[in-house]
Amino acid sequence: MESKNRRPSESRSIIDSACSKRIIIAVMGFIGIANAYAMRSVLSVAITEMVEDIHKTAIDPNGCPGPINHTNTTNPNAEFDWSETLQGHILGAFYYGYVFAQIPGGILAQKYGGKHVFGVGIFLTAVLTLLTPLAARIGPAYMIGVRVLEGIGEGPSIPAMNALLAQWVPINERSRIGSFVFAGNMIGTIVAQSSAGYLLKVTDDNWPLVFYGCGIVALIWYVFWNLLVYSSPNEHPTISDYELTYLERHLKGVNKNKNTLKSTPWLSMLSSGPMWGLMIGQIAHDWALFMINADLPKYMKSVMKFSIAETGVWSSMPHVLMWVFAILTGWLSDYLISNGKLGILQQRRLFSTIACIGPMLGTLAASYAGCDKIKVVVLFTIGMATMGFFYSSMKVNVMDLSPNYAGPAMAMVNGVGAVAGIVSPPLIGYLIPNNTLLEWRNVFWISGGVVIVANSIYLVLASASIQWWNNPVPTSETDDGGE
Repeated sequence: MESKNRRPSESRSIIDSACSKRIIIAVMGFIGIANAYAMRSVLSVAITEMVEDIHKTAIDPNGCPGPINHTNTTNPNAEFDWSETLQGHILGAFYYGYVFAQIPGGILAQKYGGKHVFGVGIFLTAVLTLLTPLAARIGPAYMIGVRVLEGIGEGPSIPAMNALLAQWVPINERSRIGSFVFAGNMIGTIVAQSSAGYLLKVTDDNWPLVFYGCGIVALIWYVFWNLLVYSSPNEHPTISDYELTYLERHLKGVNKNKNTLKSTPWLSMLSSGPMWGLMIGQIAHDWALFMINADLPKYMKSVMKFSIAETGVWSSMPHVLMWVFAILTGWLSDYLISNGKLGILQQRRLFSTIACIGPMLGTLAASYAGCDKIKVVVLFTIGMATMGFFYSSMKVNVMDLSPNYAGPAMAMVNGVGAVAGIVSPPLIGYLIPNNTLLEWRNVFWISGGVVIVANSIYLVLASASIQWWNNPVPTSETDDGGE
């Protein structure tokens, strides 16, 4: 096709974008990410009713008043007597598998395309989610094993999605489409936690239904994913000539011929300062996000004394506003960059910093708000909402550095960041043996320190330039990435 005879007008570009195949890819990716995080996070609410919540004999002088319970337990239908430390290990077990699967997932996505690697991973996680109640009843070791396997299933999801988007999303749409797709993690968490709380209430704590619901929804999604999604524009059988030409012209730094790609430059990535900046910066985001995903329901119920239905709803509220911020900041980012208000690197640094400082201040302020439930929810929600700035900055920065190796590069970044998921749940379980307000306040101070240090390192090492190791063959053309 002759692209010189088919240069799109601005008005046609807008119309085409609204009904394009890349929008279908984005929507299906959004729903897929939402399913992944729903299956990952639903245990955080369910475990509050699965496990006996025996009150300690010591009284928390800063504790909030709750309903009088003469049985000394808030979960009369609970089946397990797991300690806080064991619960931490169960919640954190997912990330052992998740970290392990990052690099293999990135390699597979690079070799076979993002579609099948992402889809099969979600399918396997759905099957394991359906088996979770059985594993829990057999014993905690089996529960931990299933969680590790779920992590292996979901491990390739983010690298595969990055590889897929790098093939489909032009640089001028990268912030808004990337932030939209990855914001699916918030919607998945919102739906999982709020619906789980409601379902537990109306079914008299029939917690297995929570896992069955999440697993079945993900299996239905997998059918449509296979029918509608393709790994690259050239593979799509019904893409229009116009959209294919548009993508060929605007996909900066992407090599269309996979046969010319050399083996993944792992050593070059490891010697890259911007890659190290991203890996360490990812720790800042993941530490804060995993803490909220895994432990906010426990804080709401054990410290603030919310009911299970209230716990599900109010624990999901920070994710609602975070999702709104992620979508809005995606559009704002593209506007600021396209109109020359900020360079790409300036935008990445500024927005990632907001995404780190906001949650730190919000969680700390909430821990000093006493037992004022409305104030605590508002502070948590506003603080975590600023994490929405992350998705149009650090989250898409991998594609700035290497469109050709976005999958493997994201595997490294996401794998290092996910170590926070291994460390934080057991550490928090160790720090809150009595679930008191002061114990939780110490958790928030430690988390704030981790986030600030990690983000500071990212600011020093960050880049928005296409890296030299992105080029699969020698070329005289260089890109500076719009710094």
